[in-house]
Amino acid sequence: MVVSLSNNNSKYFLKPVQQQSVQEQPKLTKNEKLGIRLTTAAGILASLAILAKTSKTPYSLKISKMVSTPFKDTFLGKVDYNVKNVLAVGAGSCLGGLLGGVLFDKNKNNRQAKLREALVQYTNIAMPIATVHYMSKLGEFCSNKMPKGGKFLNAIAPIIGLGVGIVAGNRLANKLNQLIFHNKDNRPVELTDMSAHLDDICMTSQYIVKDNILTKSASRFIPLALMVAGCEIGKKQEKTN
Repeated sequence: MVVSLSNNNSKYFLKPVQQQSVQEQPKLTKNEKLGIRLTTAAGILASLAILAKTSKTPYSLKISKMVSTPFKDTFLGKVDYNVKNVLAVGAGSCLGGLLGGVLFDKNKNNRQAKLREALVQYTNIAMPIATVHYMSKLGEFCSNKMPKGGKFLNAIAPIIGLGVGIVAGNRLANKLNQLIFHNKDNRPVELTDMSAHLDDICMTSQYIVKDNILTKSASRFIPLALMVAGCEIGKKQEKTN
């Protein structure tokens, strides 16, 4: 005897598989994001203030003095964004963004994600700068030793250094995250990471075209570009399933 089950009766025997609900983290509010931007800006300003006071010719930090001085004669107008200075400003941005994330993101479970992002962002700032600097030194050495083809090598060396630094920085950050936080998520190079490379691009152009007014003017925007790194750290949240 064959017993057939109609569609009406099959529901009593076959239970549909329930889909797992996806937990969504509450997004940060506009005020919380504003707080993160303010702490990031404060970190950058603190770094610039330290650099101004510790420079060979210390600058006054009095508001009245800074306002009355023409911009080209202020620290911001004269500072040379070399390796040390960019690393200092980048550190201020990352620390400021991390502080803002801890203060304004109420979910404490997101703090390790912010620490991991801080490691990624600062590595993305530091590694390309180092490779651009040392590849440029290698290019200058080749230019002195090989007068004919050395000029071309001297020109492309910083560009090669920038490309190598971006890729190497991303891989190094992923390795450090695995070692320190035991996180095996291989984070790719993201569009927001490119803001951290504006300083590298400005630095690279200065090595290629020395004493150029355009490259020097572009470097004035480095502190603003580094704002993005700190804000990304502060806004970072753990992924939920």
